[in-house]
Amino acid sequence: MVMVGRKPERKPFGRDGPPKGYPKDPESYADPENWRYPLHTSWHARAARRYFDDESNRGKYSEEEREYIDSRIDQALQKLGIRSQTPKPRKRPSPNAPKSREANELSLDQLLRLFLGAARFQRAQKIDDSLVSISQTGDDEIAGTVKQYKVRIDLKNHTITHDCQDWSKNTDSKNMCKHLGKFMLTLDEAKATEIMRRVLKEIDQWSFNAPHE
Repeated sequence: MVMVGRKPERKPFGRDGPPKGYPKDPESYADPENWRYPLHTSWHARAARRYFDDESNRGKYSEEEREYIDSRIDQALQKLGIRSQTPKPRKRPSPNAPKSREANELSLDQLLRLFLGAARFQRAQKIDDSLVSISQTGDDEIAGTVKQYKVRIDLKNHTITHDCQDWSKNTDSKNMCKHLGKFMLTLDEAKATEIMRRVLKEIDQWSFNAPHE
């Protein structure tokens, strides 16, 4: 079973064990660590999807944890022959290209907040520096990794290629994920600022790509 995202950690609202009469195997739950969202029957799998679609429940988990739970529910439904109804992610509006003079006045942090949003920018700042590796810093191309994800910025051909789930959902709107944010924060500040200003001013010329597996 291939999973995406990250397995949820122990939560304050988590159960200490399975409810009475429910499966004792944690793998029978979409959130195994907290014994939440049982998937052992078609009725329970449908209920898990219905309850986890509620924003009040989804909001208790991080984005990566939501991806993990969604993946487990979807695979359970598929195994039971039930069509999944995973909610489509809400698309963020595309960054607007300002006048060149305005773009040139924006700092790196301001540029990143524009492309990531405040929440993703904060998450980018929290990624440990040791998880970032810069392998290439040429005039035309910059490449490296953040965690297990690859980043490639082709300045000559106006493309940015990255392979995390959040990035792939936002390539059309040309918004960035926390990994890109951390990658830019790790580069030389002047170089990163120059790149971000260029992307913003020439946004219609840039392509955000997610490689096909």
